[in-house]
Amino acid sequence: MSTHMKLGLSRSLKDTSPPQKESLSIQQVLEMFHSPYTEQLTDRKSEAIVRFCRQRSGGFLLEEIQELIEILRLSIAENNALMQPAIQKICETASVPFIKLRTSDQLKFVPKLSEFLDTLKPVLYSPQQESGSQQPELRMPVIKFLKCFAEEGISEIMKEEASFEQQKKQTELSPLQHLLKNGTRNLRALNQSNLIENIIFTMQHYSKQYEYLLPLLELISSCILYRDLAAKFSNFGILKDIVYVIFECEDFRSYIVKSCFEIIWNTIEAVGVASIKLFAVEDIISGLKKLFENIMKQGYKLEDKCLRNEILILLNYLMRDEKALQYFVDKPQAHTIQSQTNFLEVLLFYATIDEVTFYNEPIRTNQLKAFFGTTSEDLEFKKLIWSGILTAVQSGNQAVLEAVKESPFIITLLLYIDPLANSYAVNRWSPPQKKEIQLHCLGILGNAIVYLKDDFYEKNGLFCLTKFLTNTQELDHKERCLKAFNNASEFEQNYKIKICDEGVMDNLIEFLQNENDNDNPLKIKELCFSIISNLCKECNKNKKLFRQKGAVELMVNALKNPNLGTSARYALYAVSVLDCLWNTILGNRKSEAIFLDSEGLYVLLEFLETCDDMHKKLTLSCLSYLMENPKAIPYFCDWNSPKTMINSTQLLVKIYVGEDQRYGVKYSDGIVTNKLRPLNPQNDPSLRISNQQGDQKSKHMKSLRTQQEDLESDVGSEAYLVRRITEKSAEYDLRAIVFAILYRTGFDKNELLPNEKQMVEVIQLYPHFKIGEIWREIKYDLEQDKIKPTSDDYHWLMTSIEESEELVMNCMNTQGLIAREFRKVQEEELTKFYDIIRSNKLTK
Repeated sequence: MSTHMKLGLSRSLKDTSPPQKESLSIQQVLEMFHSPYTEQLTDRKSEAIVRFCRQRSGGFLLEEIQELIEILRLSIAENNALMQPAIQKICETASVPFIKLRTSDQLKFVPKLSEFLDTLKPVLYSPQQESGSQQPELRMPVIKFLKCFAEEGISEIMKEEASFEQQKKQTELSPLQHLLKNGTRNLRALNQSNLIENIIFTMQHYSKQYEYLLPLLELISSCILYRDLAAKFSNFGILKDIVYVIFECEDFRSYIVKSCFEIIWNTIEAVGVASIKLFAVEDIISGLKKLFENIMKQGYKLEDKCLRNEILILLNYLMRDEKALQYFVDKPQAHTIQSQTNFLEVLLFYATIDEVTFYNEPIRTNQLKAFFGTTSEDLEFKKLIWSGILTAVQSGNQAVLEAVKESPFIITLLLYIDPLANSYAVNRWSPPQKKEIQLHCLGILGNAIVYLKDDFYEKNGLFCLTKFLTNTQELDHKERCLKAFNNASEFEQNYKIKICDEGVMDNLIEFLQNENDNDNPLKIKELCFSIISNLCKECNKNKKLFRQKGAVELMVNALKNPNLGTSARYALYAVSVLDCLWNTILGNRKSEAIFLDSEGLYVLLEFLETCDDMHKKLTLSCLSYLMENPKAIPYFCDWNSPKTMINSTQLLVKIYVGEDQRYGVKYSDGIVTNKLRPLNPQNDPSLRISNQQGDQKSKHMKSLRTQQEDLESDVGSEAYLVRRITEKSAEYDLRAIVFAILYRTGFDKNELLPNEKQMVEVIQLYPHFKIGEIWREIKYDLEQDKIKPTSDDYHWLMTSIEESEELVMNCMNTQGLIAREFRKVQEEELTKFYDIIRSNKLTK
């Protein structure tokens, strides 16, 4: 055959091939639903929709969303089997991200995404709808679409999070935190839609059909990564439904179970621990008990251990709730003896099983085998189950406390810190693991002793803690151990004596005498002073022991530290030193005598001169207490500052002047100007009405500041405590303590300058001025409330106010006299100076 014949044949074949169909627009598809010619032709409409979706295989255009909403709504409303392929194709195509052609599409059409989602609501399960109108055949395509819709963009965020973690940027929000706060475009659309409740109903309906349940769980898992959406799901009780899904799974290794726990943790992360309060019902607690026991008996894989630990985390949260905790201690309603064990007893059994088995056994034998291994997951399990039991103990529930006392829980913890113990349960751990367990044990014992002090003592706990403190060289071990003693030292006098009988006082004094900061840093010494203070508080026997150990000189040396009152790092340490001085030395004449002979009063005055405001209240109180001892007064009168050479009275006057400035007291030429309120002119009751709005605003701002500080308290506890102590100290009027000290020592024991003598006139009348101001406030309040006192009471009231005014006037006259005498002396000295100059000129 020639070439011309072949070409001719090919042309003829091409000419006879069927013509290509023209592309459809979405408006043409929509017109088929309204046109009288095609309105009843369901198959034609369905075919047109499928054909249009194939044209948009790369994704629908955002600008077409309004027409798409109308098409989908009309298609679902027809409730016809012939329309199902079209609806499935729309869901399949919509699973691909929508395409924007212009920047304005984002603002104009994205808000309509929630409306598009709402058109799918009739397809999802709802108990209010009739079963015939729900089109269950369409649910799977809709569920898959919603799953893809919710997951859009999340995988990229996860990749960015991994990159962010490598860079370790702490100054900005991570991609996951941005997702939690702001969500994605699609998650925000889901949040604005009305599908949340229907999604939950659908999950409940298909809880036993895994082909439906798995994509639903993946959908919910993506949704709760956005906080607002997680809050909606939580409010509808999603966590409770998730837990029931876990219970219905026959195999705890199922992927469904893992997905459910992931949803639980992400919801708690987004909404908070309060979201699991829905779990505080008996059937959920009993279901968790059954699941936990099943895993403990059958779980041996690594993933089983991880799941076991996740369940323990959930249980720890639940035991914080008082209502849920009751179900842990209630006996189950059953007839068999084995089933009479409550959940708490099960936890106590697994928390102590290996330690009980190998309590006095140093090695492992064929007859004795450890229930748990030594992997990191097993170590985490021990820490979690012990922490959970501590949470139950801290509730103060009597049933919990009795159960813990009857169990070997305390003995198990003490086994890890007892230097005399030789158990395989302890020795099998590697040194780093053993150190971690010991730290955890000390932390739990330190908190549990508050509720189980007698049981702790009976099980030789004080002895074990003391020996451990003596032998350990690890600083973090020392600190945890001292914190435990700090809690124990706040009990009654008999318990304090028991603590000292174990020899703790020797260890504490030894730590304080060691000047090497590497061996005993500031935090250790601060705890030591705090414990000694608690042990000696209202306990004369321990005060005597403290003195016999030669520790009074230790207090003097501590006060000599030049950083004590000036360095911010020593702020809390200084508080503990002053508190220890108050409880160990002051009030005991023998200890005070040693303190005075060791120049303790001089050191205390030197500290008072240099310390900051937060320590002045405590220091002045200690000084006032010490002045009750007559032997201290000569030391007070003999002191002069090595820095400024001022005497003790001048130092107190200086402090008083500083307080006057803080309270807004005004002086003119050393004479007080306000005769009605010489101490607190700013607190005049007549100014209350005009300042009422300002006070309310101030209170509101203070409340907001307090809330902010409470949020920051977990971030920097030491800085938070310093700030709170400083604020609390500012509420006290130090002028009252200054008066108390000078009242005991005498107002004229030291030489003073004229301006200081003027201030002493006010100081010695401080209580009278204070009483006068109080009477004025009472009079003002009676007038405001329109209460008329009796004639005798009114006479007494006015007499007291007049007497106060008279004292103020006398004080002002005395201050004026001192000022005039001082000016006269100055003038005489100036005259003598000029006379000397004139005589020198005449001589020349």
